[in-house]
Amino acid sequence: MFRFTHFAAAPAFVLLMGGTAHAALTADQVWSSWKDGAGLVGLQINAATESNTGGVLTLNGVSIAPAGETNAITISDMTLTEEADGSVTIRPGADIGFDGSANGGGKFDLAHAGFVITAHEGEAGALVYDYKADTLSAKIDAGYEGYSYDANTPAQRVTNLIDVNFEGLEGTYSDTPGTNRAFGLTVSAKNFGYDVTMDDPNLKMKQAQKSQTADVSLTGTLTLPSTIPLTAIQNAGDFGRALEEGLAFTFATKQGDSTGSVSQEDEYFPMQFDMTASGGEATGSFDKQAFAIKSDGAGMTFNLTSAAIPAPVEVTLGPVALDFLFPVVSPDTASDYHLKLSLSQFVLNDAVWGLFDPGAALKREPLDLAVDVSGKTKIDAVGLMAAEETGAPPPVPAPESLDINTLALKVAGAALNATGAFTFDNSMGMPMPLGQADVSVTGANALIDGLIATGLISQDDAMGARMMMGAFMKPGAEPDSLTSLIEAKEGGQIFVNGQQIQ
Repeated sequence: MFRFTHFAAAPAFVLLMGGTAHAALTADQVWSSWKDGAGLVGLQINAATESNTGGVLTLNGVSIAPAGETNAITISDMTLTEEADGSVTIRPGADIGFDGSANGGGKFDLAHAGFVITAHEGEAGALVYDYKADTLSAKIDAGYEGYSYDANTPAQRVTNLIDVNFEGLEGTYSDTPGTNRAFGLTVSAKNFGYDVTMDDPNLKMKQAQKSQTADVSLTGTLTLPSTIPLTAIQNAGDFGRALEEGLAFTFATKQGDSTGSVSQEDEYFPMQFDMTASGGEATGSFDKQAFAIKSDGAGMTFNLTSAAIPAPVEVTLGPVALDFLFPVVSPDTASDYHLKLSLSQFVLNDAVWGLFDPGAALKREPLDLAVDVSGKTKIDAVGLMAAEETGAPPPVPAPESLDINTLALKVAGAALNATGAFTFDNSMGMPMPLGQADVSVTGANALIDGLIATGLISQDDAMGARMMMGAFMKPGAEPDSLTSLIEAKEGGQIFVNGQQIQ
C-alpha cells in the first residue's frame, strides 16, 4: 500500500545525503555517503549492480525506500564520474519514479533534459552539490479511494493528477559538518508551472488548476541541533532542547510575474477563476531568539465568474507588505517585537457594488489599510507549549511596551487613524497599561448615512452606532470628524477625553 513515507523518502534522503568532503572526491565516497545519510532517516538505498571502471561508477536499478517497505522510488541507472579537478559528476538515468498503483496507492514519474549534478568540496569541509537542468518535470498521480455520501452507491476513486514543471533550473545544495550540522539550498528557475486536475465522482465535481510563474528563486538554510535528532523531538521539552542546541532555519524567495486559473464543474458552485500577479519577495527566519517573516508583493488582479453568483467579481489590489517579528524564548530580558502590515488600493468592480448599492450611496473609493505596532516583551513560547501539554501553570508573558506608530484604515470615504504609546506594569502578575492613544475618524456619519440608504443597516442600528461614537469621541475641527484621547493610568484607570470609564 502507498504511504506518505514514499513521497517523503526523496526529500529526506536529499537532506541528509552528504558528509565531510575531501579535497579530491571519489565516486565511491559519494555513493557511500548517500547510503550512510539514508540510514540516518530510516531509509535504505541500494543498487542492483555496481561497476567502477576508470573512475566511473555505474549504478543500475537504484532503489530508495523506508526500511521494511517493498515499494521503492527507483532510478533506472546512474553514473558518477571522477573529474580531474577533484569533483564528481552525477548523471541520473531517464527513468525515475515510484509506482504503488498495484496496491491502490499513488505513483509519480520524473522526466528531465540536461540534468547534471556535480559534487565537490566546499568551505569548512562541506560537501556541495551543484545541479542544473534544461527542464525538470514531475507527473504525480495522487488518487485515493473516495467517500460515498449515498448509502446505496459505492464509493468511487478520486483522481488527482499533478504536473509540476521547471525550465532553466539550477542551484546548489550543501552539507557542512560541525557541532551543528548545517544544510544550505539555493534553487532558481526561469519558469515554474503546475497543472492540477481533480475528479471526484462522489461529489460530482471536477476541477482544473493551472499556474505559471517567471524567474523563481529560493535560498534556505537549516541548522540541526547538536545532539537531538529531529525525529526524536516528541514534545515541547524536546523542542526547547533542540532550540537551545541550535535548531534554526532561514529562507528567502523571489518571483516574477505569475498567472493562474481555476475551472470548476460543480452542481452547487461551478466557477471560473483567473488571476495575474506582479513580482514579489519574502524572507523568514526562526531560532530560539525570534520568529520573523517579511514579504512584499507588487499587486494582483483576479476575476471570478459563476452561475451561482449574480455578477462577475473583479478585484484589483496594489502593493501588499508584511513585516512580523516576535521573540520565541525571552523570559528574562525583554525583546523586540513588531507587526507592520500594509494593503493598498483594494478596488471592487462596479457590478458587485451595484448588487448592494445600486444608487451609489457609498463612495466607491479604494480600501487602504496600514498597521505599524512595535514594542518589547518577555515571553517563553516553549514554556507556554509545555504548560498546554502538561496542564502546569503557564508562564505569563510580560509586555513592557507597545507603540502604535500607525493604525490607519480608509474605506468608502471614511478614515480612521490612531497613534499612541503604552508601557506596562507587570508587578501585579498581569500587565497593567500606562500611556495614551489619539484616535481620529473622518466621514463616519456620511458612511452611516450611506449604509442606511443601501439598507445594510437600519435607523435603529445607526442610532446605536452614533450614540457609541458620541460617548467615546468628540467633534473635531473639520466637518464630520471625531477625535478621542484614550488614557491608561495607575491602578487600571481608563479615561476617554478626560472622563473616567474604568
